[in-house]
Amino acid sequence: MVSKTNTDNYPSTSPQATTHQEPLLEFSEAPPCSSSAIKLLGAFPPAIKFIFWNECCERFSFYGLKAILALFLSERLGLSQVRSTEMFHLFTMTCYATPILGALISDTLLGKYRTILSLSLLYAVGNCVMSMAAILDPDPVTQKASNYSMWSTATGLLFIAFGTGGIKPCVAAFGGDQIEFSMPDGDTKEKLRVTFFSVFYFAINVGAFLSMLLTPLLRVNVSYAAAFGMPSVLMVLATFIFWVGRRDYVDRRAVGSVFSTVVKVLVNAVRLRKSDSVYKNYEEIDCGGVSIRASHWLDAAKSGCGAEEVEDVKALIKVCLFLIPGSMFSCMYGQKASTWVFQATQMNGHVSWLGNVVIRPDQMQAIDPLLVLIFIPLFDQVLYPFLEKHGVAMTAIRRMILGMLLCSVAFFTSGLLQLAIDKRTTPGSITSYINTFSGSEPDNWDLTNLAYPKENSQQISILWQVPQYVILTAAEVLFSVTGLEFAYSQAPVSMKSVVQAIWCLTSAGGDLITIIIVEIIGNKLSIGKRSSLFAGGGIIATLFMLWLSSCLKEADNPNDEEVMGTGNSEAQSTVMFSG
Repeated sequence: MVSKTNTDNYPSTSPQATTHQEPLLEFSEAPPCSSSAIKLLGAFPPAIKFIFWNECCERFSFYGLKAILALFLSERLGLSQVRSTEMFHLFTMTCYATPILGALISDTLLGKYRTILSLSLLYAVGNCVMSMAAILDPDPVTQKASNYSMWSTATGLLFIAFGTGGIKPCVAAFGGDQIEFSMPDGDTKEKLRVTFFSVFYFAINVGAFLSMLLTPLLRVNVSYAAAFGMPSVLMVLATFIFWVGRRDYVDRRAVGSVFSTVVKVLVNAVRLRKSDSVYKNYEEIDCGGVSIRASHWLDAAKSGCGAEEVEDVKALIKVCLFLIPGSMFSCMYGQKASTWVFQATQMNGHVSWLGNVVIRPDQMQAIDPLLVLIFIPLFDQVLYPFLEKHGVAMTAIRRMILGMLLCSVAFFTSGLLQLAIDKRTTPGSITSYINTFSGSEPDNWDLTNLAYPKENSQQISILWQVPQYVILTAAEVLFSVTGLEFAYSQAPVSMKSVVQAIWCLTSAGGDLITIIIVEIIGNKLSIGKRSSLFAGGGIIATLFMLWLSSCLKEADNPNDEEVMGTGNSEAQSTVMFSG
């Protein structure tokens, strides 16, 4: 591999030279038009194609496993729906909590290339272990899984969580490095950077869509072992593709982590706040014999840290405040792979007017990435320009607030659908058992075929889930995609990796909220009422975002250098995708 570590030969990466910080509340980046975007694809550095294909295969692996995991835990390991939901969200929470570890390893020890390669190998091993865990059938008498299956599943999921979480803060940033340090400054470079993130997100959803269609088919027609085997093959392929491109990569050395800078500023601010040796009075700080106006509680740290570092942390806190409600969005969004799958098992998957095709419960999730591929260009090229033409500026914060609101609407829709399902449930039927989380199993219960164990002509068609998926996907494009851009653009140059790690942690926080709520309410509430509970939480989060945006609007001046943020050019930005 050609390792390029002499940064003197690269274009300048100082904030003044290459970075423009958008105003906090007026972020709105116009996407390139479709024709120019297509032309730009051919201008990418050669290494980019390996990163795109690697991401597509890796996301196929992750979403393929995730699509069938909830049913596997219930059918093959014999866990109840409540416990399966908890275990599923514990796994996804770990996936989104470990990126901080990956960022630290990359920034301080191995660099991005070696971090991605080594953790991808761990990731592939975890997939193989999951496939082997699914080989043994449950005990035919007790319908319980063996200890081997239990421990193998736990080990495999742990390896996968650390693998996917560890590479998450590195892959997109590594792709950004190929553009940043192999091309001269100019308009083409800036356009390629924007196009790269769009194509990268496109690759994520292509892999997710294909996996959500194919792995459920393998689960039904072959076995769980084969269904988990396909993600294993794709992850090995992803690792191989990434390794093949090693001679074309711009591979920068580890330059240290900015996490320590954040901690240092916070500790100094608390320790020196209102100290007689620091403050001349309540409004001024003595910083090396120079008086500095104290307009923020963090200003006390300027006497022990650099002024730029303190200003960066202040901007970091300001941006992160608006990302806090992201946990509630992730809480609701993540349940499409658990609660909504279990809801689909109570519905009729036969679609007679479509060639009598059978749609499996875990296949319904494929609607989401398919619609993402449609909605992103539709929103960027049609909806946003139309609204702006009619005087409605769709700033980042407005998009995110609308996305949170639509996510709540999607869960209200899901709750109404569940009420309709419950009305058609007869005592002692399989749907009655599922809805009430009964401790005893009815006579017609077939644990090896939870999905449609006994079709009932009175069951509601599974296609009635489509509206809630459409609303949820629109919410995802408005909130998640915009949130990624918002977190990356608004963060100070030296703090981008920290902001992106916090953005990723909001997903982990969402899974934690789900685990806590499900553990507390258990089977005390029906699925319909539980959906309404989560939707109510989303409405509260929406109101909080509205209040917070009004406070920031009053406090922020787009021309204020404090909002702009500056930082160390050596600390490279790390962009992570929640997908």
